[in-house]
Amino acid sequence: MIEGKIGSKALTLTTEPKGKEGVIEVMLANGKTEKVSWVRDEQGIWIETSSGFFGYDVRKTESDDGSPEYELLRRKQFEVESKINFLKRGEGGLSGEQKAKKGVKIKSQMPGKIVRILVKVGDAVIRGQSLLVMEAMKMENEIKSPQDGIIKEIKVKESQAIETGAELLLFV
Repeated sequence: MIEGKIGSKALTLTTEPKGKEGVIEVMLANGKTEKVSWVRDEQGIWIETSSGFFGYDVRKTESDDGSPEYELLRRKQFEVESKINFLKRGEGGLSGEQKAKKGVKIKSQMPGKIVRILVKVGDAVIRGQSLLVMEAMKMENEIKSPQDGIIKEIKVKESQAIETGAELLLFV
């Protein structure tokens, strides 16, 4: 079994996905199970659930402690899920206290230009709060906080051009 969390949703993969396509069984936090069909392509994955058919570009990143994390960029929308990680049953992770000491880095998902910075160092932010506005592919996109915290460092300036993976800000 593989346990994971996507945003605030906890889930357990009761079968491990292998190969280029297949069907796996997923146990949701409410205890219900659902069969999920998936197909990998060059950039990511297409998933079919009872809720519909969804495409995601998948980017592997690394947490501050060196463990793998994944970012999902939903295709046809500017919707990013980040800080996704999965542990096989029995594997441990850092405690919440250890994670809090390191801080959370917000990184750019694509190249663009910083249009507006909506927070300053020392501001308390809540999950989902807009942190900055970035122009990418002729669209303005709000970058939102993945969790509650306090802004520790802003690593960009307004009008600055940035590349994919550039650190935008850090908070604890």
